[in-house]
Amino acid sequence: MENLDLYYNELRDLIYQITVDKDGWLNFSKRLLHILQASYVHIQAIDFSYHVLSYSYGVGDLPVEAYAAAELDFLHYPIDSDPRWGKFLDPERKGWYQCHTHVTDEFVQQSELYQNILLPCHLRYVATQDLIWDEKLCVFWSISTSQQRQPLNQTELAFLDRLLPHLKRIVMVQRFVYEFSLENIVGYHLIDRISQPMMLLNLSGHVVHYNQTMQSFLENNPSLDVIDHKLILPECDQQQFTATLYAIEKAFRYQQDQLQYFKETQFPAVTTEYSLIIDLLTSEKEMSFFGVRPLVMLTFDTSMGITLKNNFNSKQKYYLAHGDLKQAYKLSKRELEVCDLFVNGLNLEQISVSCNITLGSLRTYLKRIFAKTQTNSQTELMRLLMGVAMDSEIMK
Repeated sequence: MENLDLYYNELRDLIYQITVDKDGWLNFSKRLLHILQASYVHIQAIDFSYHVLSYSYGVGDLPVEAYAAAELDFLHYPIDSDPRWGKFLDPERKGWYQCHTHVTDEFVQQSELYQNILLPCHLRYVATQDLIWDEKLCVFWSISTSQQRQPLNQTELAFLDRLLPHLKRIVMVQRFVYEFSLENIVGYHLIDRISQPMMLLNLSGHVVHYNQTMQSFLENNPSLDVIDHKLILPECDQQQFTATLYAIEKAFRYQQDQLQYFKETQFPAVTTEYSLIIDLLTSEKEMSFFGVRPLVMLTFDTSMGITLKNNFNSKQKYYLAHGDLKQAYKLSKRELEVCDLFVNGLNLEQISVSCNITLGSLRTYLKRIFAKTQTNSQTELMRLLMGVAMDSEIMK
């Protein structure tokens, strides 16, 4: 390979064009690909606050169409299927991470990830270095090479090290592009004031935020859950839901003329427990930056659901912080449901009907609630619950 120093000034100047030219990353990456005879240059970000891959933008030597499906599939692969993550994110690691130090040819031969996604795009080896790494955010830069090309050598890495200070300055200036900021999310402040269950997710299905009503809905609806920061729907709906998020991300990245279709899309749930509207949240700023991963807002219509029996939700005046009550008093889901109904003025007979239990069973639940909350009467329990209840008018 010819003397890389000949290209230093050219690449440095291209780096400083990134902040002023919308094609800045593209131009820099393409030139670097040619100089290093590499396969792919990729910049990504992990926002530790929300446990999500918040940014992903890559440039390769193949046509864009060749990477489109592969990148979308990769973003939805479980992180534990890729052994490179753990080594790269090891806090003891210093300098460049290179996968060939531990990803063997034997592993590659047996890996679905490599065989179906990486190798067809000539992505056998990768060298990765972080540009920002703090308690909130990790932004990292990767150069991938093919099996034939072999990994980057020490001379090439030393040359890239000379470019790193300039890249770090540019990325720090544009930090807002790579991290999630709830303050800038369209509708974030609104959903906390709405009594309907609502949730924000990224397009890998990772939960970013949900309101108190959604918390109550999750706690009282066994068919829904949030596990490892991911929304879990009934099995009959999960595959279709994941496919819908995939289609939204594909449109956002490669077919933006089709994005309007995903505004307030009715999700075709198989289950009859709820209906669900998926609304893509995008701003002009997000549309202008390649690699930004937008959010979707989920709105649950629970009028069909099992948790809001006898039209209770339409009459509900007070909402309880289930998480706080559960943590403070170890109340069960059923006990929290009883408290919800009780604080909203339903008598024992109405509560028993709504919960589909006998009066005898209800009194047993009340005794347990009295014991856990250290109250001795319905009056004392009402006083305690009113102290932590939120008025529905405040949430509007």
